[in-house]
Amino acid sequence: MRAPDDQHWRQLIADYFGAGSRLRVLRHAAAFGAPVFVVDFDRGVRHYRTFGSFGPSFGAAEPDEPQLTEQSSMDLLYPSHLVFHYERLMSLAFALAERPLTALLLGVGGAAMWRFLRAYVPDCATTLVDADESVVAIAKRWFYLSQNVVIEPAQQYLAANARQFDVVLVDLYDARGPAPFDDRFWARTIDAVAPGGCLATNWADFATNRAVRPMAEALQATARGRGLDTYYVTRRGFHDNLIQYLPRGGDRQPEALTEAFERFARQRRLPDRGRFILENCLVSEDFPLAI
Repeated sequence: MRAPDDQHWRQLIADYFGAGSRLRVLRHAAAFGAPVFVVDFDRGVRHYRTFGSFGPSFGAAEPDEPQLTEQSSMDLLYPSHLVFHYERLMSLAFALAERPLTALLLGVGGAAMWRFLRAYVPDCATTLVDADESVVAIAKRWFYLSQNVVIEPAQQYLAANARQFDVVLVDLYDARGPAPFDDRFWARTIDAVAPGGCLATNWADFATNRAVRPMAEALQATARGRGLDTYYVTRRGFHDNLIQYLPRGGDRQPEALTEAFERFARQRRLPDRGRFILENCLVSEDFPLAI
């Protein structure tokens, strides 16, 4: 990926979010391996703050050109709402868990899931892990994060971890895409999921990044080796994010997702009862190749 000067980065951000956008932070994140930024912008009457980054453009005609990616976003009027669809899909892990009282969030980003849990699952105790101290500092300064974060690579944290959690979310990325996960990582991650709990993994650029499918299938193979299984959910017609679930409760079939979600939305009083989260989504037991 080319390394434009600071002014070039700023221009790319302004072109993407519009001339009226307001850049708050632009800095290089060492562990992430590329510049990250915070920008405020308006869409009609709504006001948003987005945490973004630059990285390679998977599948683009000019792969050396930097690609701007919106990692996480916050509605400044309703900070606890999950703005991105993939974040709402990730939250369904709490619906699939029998008793979501503890959660391990691997990857902090813009702290969207942490804010959501504080508002709608306040009885869930969270442990946050992120490898990049500068990203965590941004989340604390600009995205209302007030909880301590374990500053450590997820692989290293899991190697020393002896706890189990009701929900484990894997959302680990750097400038090159998803962190490289091997069989040992998946084995330790599954070990961290309590019986009756659920693991959810976010796969961005799953249709264009060739590294994604082998890692997702490695997780599925590791799960099947333990008598478990995973399934996938993504929006039809989109190629942005794919969520892979590994439920460890009594009802592990994909067909249980809708009922579990409706019950969760009702009990937790989600905005608009969580409408549209699963609408127009593809649920698949195997990695989806054509959508």
